[in-house]
Amino acid sequence: MPRKTRPTRNEQNAMRRVSHERIGRGEMTIGEAMKAMREMTGLTQAEFAAHRGVGRRVIQDIERGTGSPTVESLTSIAKRFGLQVGFVPSSRNEPPPSA
Repeated sequence: MPRKTRPTRNEQNAMRRVSHERIGRGEMTIGEAMKAMREMTGLTQAEFAAHRGVGRRVIQDIERGTGSPTVESLTSIAKRFGLQVGFVPSSRNEPPPSA
């Protein structure tokens, strides 16, 4: 499979703004956000994993929605993109339970 061209700095910034907006509105799963972050960098899963100090399988499982990443893994990945790990609703459209 031919390698994609890496996005330009302006394209990366535009992709980052859109992702931050969607994340803020709760419109992305962790897997979708991870894939968007990786695509911003133009890296393969293996390259992205090596760059963030985690295993390729961690990235692959997160993107598929089958992984249970550690807080440390998520923090390492998110930090580069101006994000932090925090409490988010478990479902995109489900309101929080009433107390």
